Amino acid sequence: MKIVHVTKYFSGAGGIESYTRFVSKAAVAEGHEVAVVCSTGNKKYSERYEDKIKIVGLPENASLMNAPITQSMIGVLKKLGPDVIHLHMPNPWAEMNIFLYKMLNPGTRLVATYHSDVVSYSPLMKLFSIARFAYLIPSMNVLCDKIIATSENYVRGSLLLTLARRKVKVIPLGVDIKKFAPSNNKNRIFTFLFVGRLIPYKGLEKLIRACNILKLSGKKFVLKIVGSGKLYSSLRKEVSSLGLNAHVKFCTSVSDKELPKMYRGCDVFVLPSVYKSEAFGLAQLEAMSSGKPVVSTKIRGSGVSFVNRDGVTGIVVRPGDEIALANAMMNLMDNNKLRADMGLNARNRAVKLFDQEKISRRIMEIYGR
Repeated sequence: MKIVHVTKYFSGAGGIESYTRFVSKAAVAEGHEVAVVCSTGNKKYSERYEDKIKIVGLPENASLMNAPITQSMIGVLKKLGPDVIHLHMPNPWAEMNIFLYKMLNPGTRLVATYHSDVVSYSPLMKLFSIARFAYLIPSMNVLCDKIIATSENYVRGSLLLTLARRKVKVIPLGVDIKKFAPSNNKNRIFTFLFVGRLIPYKGLEKLIRACNILKLSGKKFVLKIVGSGKLYSSLRKEVSSLGLNAHVKFCTSVSDKELPKMYRGCDVFVLPSVYKSEAFGLAQLEAMSSGKPVVSTKIRGSGVSFVNRDGVTGIVVRPGDEIALANAMMNLMDNNKLRADMGLNARNRAVKLFDQEKISRRIMEIYGR
């Protein structure tokens, strides 16, 4: 079977990129022919192979709703001749290309993973969202053979998924439970960890202010922020202005090989996201698989609090509340037994519900139907 993934980008440490890679590798392992069509992030066309996956990079001309606008995908898809197209949403330009291709090639099976809604931060974004709804509602219901949602929480909280409910199958994101595994590390100084892009919906300003509360309370700790993004400079300035340089460390270039060590080397993982754009929080799942308790937020309509169970695998607080965030962090700092119990529960939950091998088999079943 020929399977083609259509996504924004393939390289990088984002949740969608990680998901696309693990599903692609799983299909290759089962003997399928797999290609990925995405943007190169620059003006050049490229083709290469990675782990037997053909990656077709299209020149990026502009962006719309934080997604790339590339050259037309129709010709590339015709050459690839897929039996199954796996579309990763949101990705407006790709959506229009793929729905047109499906109309011209009705025999091609179209599976879409609906990673998140587009959250409108401005009047212009709201206008684009309304226009996008106009084509998505009929297209998802008529042209998609199956739509994968990553949690029941997100289905209930998303108007588009609710309107396309008969096509929706809930399959959560998965984690490599062998790669992200616990260890018996002991830190000289208590270590918090964040992993993700440095972008507005991650709520990192609130996390830094929570760290200031910990510092003023006399706590000795370090927060490691792993990732890069457009807020890097402003976040560093905030850290300096609050006198937190000794407490907050930025790690902008952590390799895929080094990442599991970062999780094993922390005491508590923190995901302070404030908007529904954080649909699942794959990084918190990687931390849970590593046996670490998680402090996260209860975002209405998001699956974040489905992954991290409040009082079981970690502590869930109201989004945007740095005082509640700081209190949760201090609670776990001060209670060794609670931290150990939640870390064990976190690992068990990851193994039971989110094992990447089990998740990939469920996706392969959808391809074959």
